[in-house]
Amino acid sequence: MKTMSLNKVGGISLCVGAVLLTIPFILQITFGGTPEEGTLIWRYFSEEILSGGNLSLLYPLLSILGISLSIFGLYTLNGSLQSEKSDGLLGLGTVLTILGSIGFMFVWSLDYHILWGQSVVGNTEWTDAALGMTMEIGIVLLFGSLNWAGIQCVASALSLRNFGNGAVIKITSVFAGLQVVNHIYTIFNLDPMSANSIMPFFIGMSVGQVVIFVFNISLGLQLMKR
Repeated sequence: MKTMSLNKVGGISLCVGAVLLTIPFILQITFGGTPEEGTLIWRYFSEEILSGGNLSLLYPLLSILGISLSIFGLYTLNGSLQSEKSDGLLGLGTVLTILGSIGFMFVWSLDYHILWGQSVVGNTEWTDAALGMTMEIGIVLLFGSLNWAGIQCVASALSLRNFGNGAVIKITSVFAGLQVVNHIYTIFNLDPMSANSIMPFFIGMSVGQVVIFVFNISLGLQLMKR
């Protein structure tokens, strides 16, 4: 039986991981909404998770599998390119991206904490405890900054090496840098009672999902050719 090369498996992992990460995003956009101005945004988002039924159980499964495959694909890409030429910027970007991705794994697992905690203590008692949603947002903002900083480094390193689709790489590099600024801005300006204060962050996350999807698919296809 013929075995697949490491680069091919890594490339497939990047592509499949990108698809798995995009499915929850599309479903959440389709069935979700946005909080009203003046309401506690943490309560709104926790209630969205509670009302999601089986979809709220499915999202973390798809996302964590997608993150795992993406990490493996990026790790493989880094190893393949480093074997040709040592690249400190690429190595730094790979580490930061992986660390940020691990943070997102913890975030998705907290969805189960909210769902199963609700069934244990009931609606009344869990009203305030569900605001542990703040923990999710806190992790996303901090680890998301690391993740986007890593993606910016990786994209910049790939651009300098003329690897992959030049336009996609450059767009990703610029957007990732803006996302780091967006995360930091949100940290210092977030108001839990104002939906408007978090909308730039969620708009960035939404656009970022599309950018990362195209970026990972592009890298995956390129890696499979090596």
